Amino acid sequence: MRFDLIANFSPGETIPWIRALEMILEQCALAEQAGFTTAWFTEHHFAHNGYMNAPPNPIQMGTYVAAHCKKLRVGTAPIVLPDWHPLRVAEDVAMLDNMTAGRVDFGVAKGINERSTIQFNKDADRRDNDKVMRLYQESLDIILKAWTNDAFSHKGEFYQFPVPGWKETNRFFQPLDPKYHGQDGEYKSMYVHPRPVQKNHPPVWLMSNAPPTFKMAGENGWGVISMSAGQNKTLACWEPYRDALSKREGREVKLGEGVGVCTAFYVGETMEEAVRTIRPAINAYYEFLGGSRPAGEWTKHGYLDVGEEMTAKDESMDWFDFLNKRGIIVVGDASYVAERFAEKQESFGLDHLMLMQQYTGVAYDKILASWNRLFEHVVPKFGTQSIRQREGMNYA
Repeated sequence: MRFDLIANFSPGETIPWIRALEMILEQCALAEQAGFTTAWFTEHHFAHNGYMNAPPNPIQMGTYVAAHCKKLRVGTAPIVLPDWHPLRVAEDVAMLDNMTAGRVDFGVAKGINERSTIQFNKDADRRDNDKVMRLYQESLDIILKAWTNDAFSHKGEFYQFPVPGWKETNRFFQPLDPKYHGQDGEYKSMYVHPRPVQKNHPPVWLMSNAPPTFKMAGENGWGVISMSAGQNKTLACWEPYRDALSKREGREVKLGEGVGVCTAFYVGETMEEAVRTIRPAINAYYEFLGGSRPAGEWTKHGYLDVGEEMTAKDESMDWFDFLNKRGIIVVGDASYVAERFAEKQESFGLDHLMLMQQYTGVAYDKILASWNRLFEHVVPKFGTQSIRQREGMNYA
């Protein structure tokens, strides 16, 4: 199985960032020793209460960790593209790919946070979801064009590159290259540097739980990582992905290939200790998520599997019991956690886990102990995968 991680960043605590960096690096170093493939970094802004005290810049975070961990890949989970200038993303991620000698996974998403995103780009206002989706897709298109074309230009709804009207007058550029300049000197196409180290570009990963996004990713040969969900909901995404990728590649793609699942977990000393430690944090976190979606799509009904009906017993459960019962979170002792992972692998082909412990109010030493139990008692039951072996990655 491929194991990845999102390192804990102590949500709920306004701790000095120098300490948060130490904690993140410590977890990544241990994961590297355990044979994990990628450390992923999320993007959150304006955490005045410390609740989502994640890095505001996952590219910078990846640079920091990659400088200390020499084998571990680094990934963005995600870069919220509507909030960024696409040419800056193309340059910065390609630069990171060079600095790491090709150890970058490029994860992107449209984003969900209404409060922060509009501060960066008025067109990224999530209250107009259709517009933001168009902006997101155009931004990704620009980045991939910039990485794969020596002479790059773009004209879309939100961006035009090069911006028309600029004429080159600097004698240094004489004679003007017709690939980049018209006869009158107007800048007509551009070269974005550096070029990525990985062939064509770093692997693209979309972050989504929507079947149409999975289908689009399969058609383009990209990967997808979703948040943990019921088996039928997962298959409703994976099956159109497999079909689209099979058609693109002209081969029978195995169910589970090219996709991963992000899962909250905790490995306790005992079942009792695990439940006692994590129950309050899970209940608080999912109440927070539900409060951020006034329409109610993140109530318990939103986590029911396809074809599943809410029972009175389910309704009376707290969030912890409701989610742990369904394997949406995996919390228990080492044997329990390993068994749940094995069930997912055997029943629907789960072969790629992104693991996280973002638990409010849980002491860091408990988070670290859980990682160590996972590395020592759970991961060896599956073995780890080398991404170069798994994906046959080529380098330019």
